[in-house]
Amino acid sequence: MDLSIAKERLAAVVKPDSITASQGDFLATHVEIKKLVLLNKFEFVPASQKYTSEEDIYKRFIMNPANRHQFIVVYGQSGSGKSHLIRWFEARYKADRSDDEVVLFIRRSDNTLKGTIRQLLEKSEVQDIGNKEIIKRLANASAAVSEDKLKDMIYHNFIIEINNDNDELEIQLNNIKRKRLVAFLNNETIHDHMMESGGPIERIYSKVAENSFADLDTIAQFKPEDFIVSVDLYDDMWQAGADPKADKMAKALMANDAMEDAKKFSDYLNQFVEIVIQRCAGIEPGDFEQVFMDIRKELYRLGKNLTLFIEDVTSFTGVDNALLNALMEEHNDRDICRLSSVVGGTNAYINDCFRQNHRDRVTQYVYIPDDVFDENGIFEFVGRYVNAMSLPMDVISAWVDARSLPGEYPVHEVVEGKKWEYIDIPYDKKLCLYPFSKNSIRYLYKNELTRGHQTPRYMIRDIIEPVVSDLLYNAENFPSKKYALVNINTTLNFIVHNQVKDEEQADRVFRFMSIWGNNEAKQFTIEDVTYIAGLPAYVYEELDLPIVNLQNRGMGEATSFVGGAGSKQGQTGETGNDGNTGRSNEGGAGATVSIPPEKQKKLDEANAKLTQWANGMPINLSTTGGAEGTIRTAREDMGDFLMSAINWQAEGVSLDNVSKVKAAISGKASKYKLVALENQTKGNGYYTLPATWDSLNVINAFIRWREFGNQSWEYPKSDFDVYQITSWTARIKKQIVKAVSLYDDKTETKYIEAAMAAEIYQLILNGEYREKTIGNLTAEYLFCNHQAKNKNTWHSNEWKSLLSLVQQKGADAINRETVRQYFNILQGSAAGSVVVLDAVNLAKTIRKVKTSKLQIPEEELQMDDKVKLRKDTYSFLTDITSRIDSVARAEVETAKKAIQPIYDCFDDDDVEEEDISAFLTKVNQFYKEIDNTQINIKTASTDSVKKGRKQFAKAISDITRGLDEDDPLTVLMAFSGDPIGTIQPLLALINQVSGDITKAEKQIIIRKNNLGVSGSGDNDENHYREELSVIESDFELLGALR
Repeated sequence: MDLSIAKERLAAVVKPDSITASQGDFLATHVEIKKLVLLNKFEFVPASQKYTSEEDIYKRFIMNPANRHQFIVVYGQSGSGKSHLIRWFEARYKADRSDDEVVLFIRRSDNTLKGTIRQLLEKSEVQDIGNKEIIKRLANASAAVSEDKLKDMIYHNFIIEINNDNDELEIQLNNIKRKRLVAFLNNETIHDHMMESGGPIERIYSKVAENSFADLDTIAQFKPEDFIVSVDLYDDMWQAGADPKADKMAKALMANDAMEDAKKFSDYLNQFVEIVIQRCAGIEPGDFEQVFMDIRKELYRLGKNLTLFIEDVTSFTGVDNALLNALMEEHNDRDICRLSSVVGGTNAYINDCFRQNHRDRVTQYVYIPDDVFDENGIFEFVGRYVNAMSLPMDVISAWVDARSLPGEYPVHEVVEGKKWEYIDIPYDKKLCLYPFSKNSIRYLYKNELTRGHQTPRYMIRDIIEPVVSDLLYNAENFPSKKYALVNINTTLNFIVHNQVKDEEQADRVFRFMSIWGNNEAKQFTIEDVTYIAGLPAYVYEELDLPIVNLQNRGMGEATSFVGGAGSKQGQTGETGNDGNTGRSNEGGAGATVSIPPEKQKKLDEANAKLTQWANGMPINLSTTGGAEGTIRTAREDMGDFLMSAINWQAEGVSLDNVSKVKAAISGKASKYKLVALENQTKGNGYYTLPATWDSLNVINAFIRWREFGNQSWEYPKSDFDVYQITSWTARIKKQIVKAVSLYDDKTETKYIEAAMAAEIYQLILNGEYREKTIGNLTAEYLFCNHQAKNKNTWHSNEWKSLLSLVQQKGADAINRETVRQYFNILQGSAAGSVVVLDAVNLAKTIRKVKTSKLQIPEEELQMDDKVKLRKDTYSFLTDITSRIDSVARAEVETAKKAIQPIYDCFDDDDVEEEDISAFLTKVNQFYKEIDNTQINIKTASTDSVKKGRKQFAKAISDITRGLDEDDPLTVLMAFSGDPIGTIQPLLALINQVSGDITKAEKQIIIRKNNLGVSGSGDNDENHYREELSVIESDFELLGALR
């Protein structure tokens, strides 16, 4: 290669489309195609492997020795080389044609109708025809129209065609569906959707307007997908307001089985594409047909024939059927010249847009397969491009001027890469492949080009141009482009990164060995030249790459570098590898163990994705299938391994916390995994695995563990994978522990404080902690077994409601278990049969929670904790604390109503045990007097009150204390033991005695009144005096009880 010339010539030479290359560069880079398939009938992908060379086709058909009418179609997929082959046919035929043959070459230019019309009008053969009206119409059609205007014209002309459909087309819609389709297309939201980039209107527009910057192989048609209505699109329609007909159609196109209807609509509209384009371009359907007929008449008059080359028939989109009619018209005995046409098109266009009667009239089909070159052809293709960019333009021009004879093909003088590999071409010429090796070409062709893209266009775009540019403009880092590495040799990778401490340099030399070399961790010597991973040491020195010492295997096989004999070294896994490639591995005592091909393929596909990821590309792990699914499973295996491999207790992490994290990362629906990959498109993790080669190797090791070993280490060379994983685990352990134990990068998770505060609240609310202050709480309260409490309490409705809330779905039991499990330490065997408490941390936490009075500041509530069960603890606490104030107020109001009768009875709010005893004495005296006076009132029992005098006094004291408190927590503790319920027997007695007094008063009054109606006399007077004395005595007693 000559780098100084290549810098100037690169852009001119490496052009993926032949239409943009100069004639000299086009001819200088041409490689004969020997894998062409001749067909009499169209086949989308021919099954035949009977190949014909371009030379044979040129002699048999292009030269047209029988001088007959021909219509030849050259087809293949996008980028396969159709335009290149047609251009080569035209260039060669122009030099070989007879004097009476006129050649017209319609380049695809920008591959639009307007561009083609403009090109056609510039042909002298068209300018000389007499039909000036057509010429004028075509000239007007080529005039520029603004993009928005032309797009709107295209869109609304489809609606016009639907409205004027007279049911004469092959594909028909009934009247109702047509009306719905019109309403649908007239909807503003759908209009904007159809106009979007990549949508149907842009596809059609791109084939009409010049300079539309669209894919040259785009087909101007509607696709079924254009009519599928997403939920978001329907929501936009609904919010904007949609016509009922449009709404019905949109709903139908949202259904799971909508694709059938969508295809019907797209096929129906595609019938109007041609007439819409013609109307928008301002041309008549027969214009092109007439132009070519006029050309043929004029040439017939001059005694000449016509050979027409059209690089791409889609250049005539909108008038292609008229064009085909003209080109297939045979001359026979008419006054028109003989016409031989060679037309290019893609498989899809021929299949979808050629009518059957046109397909049947094609003289010969020439199919270009995807893999158009064999291996030597690929080497030659690369070599010719390297050669052309290393030659000055004047040298190539001189060769073209001398009829570009193959034997005179110019070869540049090699300046850089003299000792690199060469490829032999005809006439004993050799082309230097520098900066490529044959291994690198094989590798990049196989792995960098996806299936269906292993065509000349993509070889130029994705192999030649990036590699040469990398060398020209970034030589100090060459190869810097981070290609996907497939079939990674982990041993080689380890040795390189172990010897080369600079990470970037290590990646660079490993990439070079894997792609340019033979991917083996061995070196050998031939004729005093040391070969490292299949490449001469001087190659590393030329590129200023570090020299890595590999295992020496003595004398090696010959190589195709200068000094060798040209063998093909293994690059794609065919040779024996010393790393975990899986294709062939050395087992014990020289045994060979093969990994099933499907397992190896799975690893290779995953590794290709991982290499892209390591090179900075995003990776999607939301899918469960394909390469991404394999990597996703490996990521989950990594998480499971780390959770089980780390001694969490030794790292100071509670096993309760570990169990909560495990629960959070398990399940497909979990938002967080233990391990996330850097640049993954969806999902998060506690630890993010950086996109490095080291990470790539670790992931591959987990894939091999699952795929090769069926979730075991029973596969060849697994000991190296074990070493990789264990050493990796040791390196990242601190980061994993930090990720699990912290709430964020700096803050420890404090959910145990929230759980403990909530548990203490539960103890209070359930009446299990009845102390006056929180300071008396000890660990025994938290860990003792609490008996089930009577649910029939006298607490306020708010208190009962809160208790019911915390007990929903066993939340109280879950929180209690968190508190009890958090401080457990397993001792002894792995089974952990002995459990002890971490008493130090337990006491520390209790002290902290008590000091804060069960409160956690709002800014410290970790409500967005990514571990759901930890976050649930905070939610549980806030469910309680958010209601505490209202519960305390409600409890106070309830207590006020309950205690007031007692205050009234004792005429005091400080009621002690002695006061209750005195009260009972009076009650008993009252009932004794009632009995003596024979008043008919049943005596109330005071036994239960007498026995509970102490409890009643305490309950009254608790209530009184609670009524005087402003602090909600103190209020709750005051009422924890349900003192309102405790005083109920005393209240019942007071209420009964009060009722009985009222009854007694009534009876006494009746008796007193009865005294006034008796007889008179001394004896009677003395008798009444005694009765009045008893009555007065009873009133005094009653007054005392009130």
